[in-house]
Parts: sequence; structure tokens; C-alpha cells
Amino acid sequence: MDQLDIIRYFAALILVLGLLGGFAVLARRAGWTGALPALDRWSPHPRKRRLSVTETLILDPRRKVVIVRVDDTEHVLLLGGEREQVLERGPAREDPVFEPVAPSEDESPDVESASVTRLGGGQ
Repeated sequence: MDQLDIIRYFAALILVLGLLGGFAVLARRAGWTGALPALDRWSPHPRKRRLSVTETLILDPRRKVVIVRVDDTEHVLLLGGEREQVLERGPAREDPVFEPVAPSEDESPDVESASVTRLGGGQ
């Protein structure tokens, strides 16, 4: 095998990878992401998911409890063993919104009035 063969192999590899990348871009622009869900991540118009797993708790090696959110409803499911069972259904909770809060002037510690306790028989 000489250098010309190695160059041809790498050129063919680059050509194939380029064709695959071009196909992925065309598929994303054409809206074919239903068959290729990994491409939906980089889509300019991502669709809103209706189904999500909120939390999972493993009970033992064969069973686990899963909270599944479908639209505006949460379902608590017991999975494993011989069957699956719906434990509870109810409206979904709102996702918490965390906003920064500025401390008020009354809560700021006053260095002069703070007492210090030393441990170890201080000097």
C-alpha cells in the first residue's frame, strides 16, 4: 500500500462524512426530524414535548416508582414485577421560578454588636 492509496482512503472518508452531514442538514430543514429525533435538538423551531419523566425512585431490583407528566397531568406509576400499576393521577405542579432577592437593610449583620465565642480556652 503506497501513499496514494492512503490519500484516496482518507479523501473517500471525508467525502462520505460530508455527504452524511449534508443529508442531516437537509433532513432538519425539510422537517424530517420525526424519524431522526436527535436532530430535533438543533432545530430552529423545537417542538414542545408533551410527555416527560419528572422523577424516578427505585424500590428494589425489580420495581420502581415513576412520576410521568403528560400535558397538565402527573401520573404516579409503579413499574416492574409482573404488572404496571397507576398509583395516583392529579394535576401537574407548576415548575418553581427562582428569582434573586436583595437583602433588606434590617437583616444586615452589625459587626460591632456581634458576639464572638472562642473555643479551646481562649486568650
